[in-house]
Amino acid sequence: MDPTIGIALAVIIGLAVFDLWVGVANDAVNFLNSAIGSRIATRRTIYLVAALGVLFGALTSNGLMEVARRGVFDPSTFYTPEGTVMLSAILAIYLGVMAADVLMLDLFNTFGLPTSTTVSIVSELVGASIAVALWLTPGGVMEALGVINEGPVLGIYTGIFLSVIVAFTVSAILMFLVRLLLGHDLERSFPRWGWLWTGVSFACLAYFVLYKGLKNAGVSADGILAVIEANVWAFLAAVFVLFAVVGAALGRNHRVVMGSIILVGTGALGLAFAGNDLVNFIGPSVAAAQAVLVDGVDLSGQVPTPPWALLLAGAIMVAALLRSRKANRVTDTEIRLAAHGATNQRFKENAFASWLVRVNVAAFGAVKRAVPEGLRALIARRLDHPPPRGDDPPYDPLRASVNLVVASLLISIGTTNGLPLSTTYITFTAAMGAALGDVTWTRADADRRVAGILTVFGGWALTGVIAASGAFVMASIIALGGTVGIFAVIALVGVGLWRLGRVGDPSPGSGTVVEAGA
Repeated sequence: MDPTIGIALAVIIGLAVFDLWVGVANDAVNFLNSAIGSRIATRRTIYLVAALGVLFGALTSNGLMEVARRGVFDPSTFYTPEGTVMLSAILAIYLGVMAADVLMLDLFNTFGLPTSTTVSIVSELVGASIAVALWLTPGGVMEALGVINEGPVLGIYTGIFLSVIVAFTVSAILMFLVRLLLGHDLERSFPRWGWLWTGVSFACLAYFVLYKGLKNAGVSADGILAVIEANVWAFLAAVFVLFAVVGAALGRNHRVVMGSIILVGTGALGLAFAGNDLVNFIGPSVAAAQAVLVDGVDLSGQVPTPPWALLLAGAIMVAALLRSRKANRVTDTEIRLAAHGATNQRFKENAFASWLVRVNVAAFGAVKRAVPEGLRALIARRLDHPPPRGDDPPYDPLRASVNLVVASLLISIGTTNGLPLSTTYITFTAAMGAALGDVTWTRADADRRVAGILTVFGGWALTGVIAASGAFVMASIIALGGTVGIFAVIALVGVGLWRLGRVGDPSPGSGTVVEAGA
């Protein structure tokens, strides 16, 4: 084996470990924010449930390289006329992808901004493959751009960003309706109506686990799963009835019911994340290893991951979940932005955010005036928040359960219809939508909250550009520099991580909401 090939492969595998760590730190917000924000259990219990979900999801993962299977770039471009893989080109692509991904995700983690690991990895594959095609294959710029499968890539981006609008709208409407049904005094309302929300919640979570957690996580479709899939509506009806009965029986102990919904939802999101999304982090290293070690591998098809690699990846993900300081920072951002009442925000208001707040206040005022006074008074009584107390959690358990149900339902619907989604974008916007539907913000801090949401959205808009540009640069250095280029990229990643590690916590004050809920 060419020493350069061996060095490149070793570096890719090493970066995959770092990528798992920083990736979990960013995606932890997906399944931790509702449980931590509601303080329904101790932090140790919440992290244990999430860790079990992540580990089980990794062990049952289908181990297929999701991004390559969707055809972001055409691997046939990097084959010789004799039909063999151009290892230098393939390894330059995947090493450029991994180097850029580690730095980009750690950058977002450092400033506590959640972003999409799916968007980042797709964009990095775009940037790196164009760079390698430009420098290592015949033809010019247009031929290099032609390496990208435009249709699938455009479909991925469109589906992901449309899901943001859907998640926000559905979450706001559902939260408003659920709050009208149950109000804030669950001691009185839950014994009467809690069974309905309990049945709906567990039915949605069961649908999510079936289609996002188990069906696509390598568990055989034979036997029980095949029967359930053939009778899915009957199965969901049975789940609804069963847990509606449980909710009715436990109606006077609503915290137990709400806690069960939240913890089950946390574990389910963790399972689905690891079972399906971990290949975003280890997929490039698996494909690189297959290209080097397996004769005749088809990189445009399904690239299987060895079971031991999945187990190791799951263990690293659990360690990152439990130990990463930056995971707390990212989760804290979302919890602060969606918290009930006046909350110390880490973002400063700006003119555009203030204008948006004024426009929306005026619009809601017009809608309120159009509603009959009697109905308006009834709605106000149901939505009226009790006086705040110093020990109130950022979310009440009902809103936390809505966050999880909306996220799981939309992700599972997208999965069953083959639509590309970002779990980060959906969970974040679902939490923001539920906060709006629950009328939780105060006028005093609305400007800062909107500024924070706009900052996160702006980060999302930049994710693709930063990821593609970074991967283009990294892959170009490797393609043009060979072994020297590989060591140059290692140096760049090392310096970048060191610099980001020296950046202090940007949150105001001491501590975080996450730590406060410990």
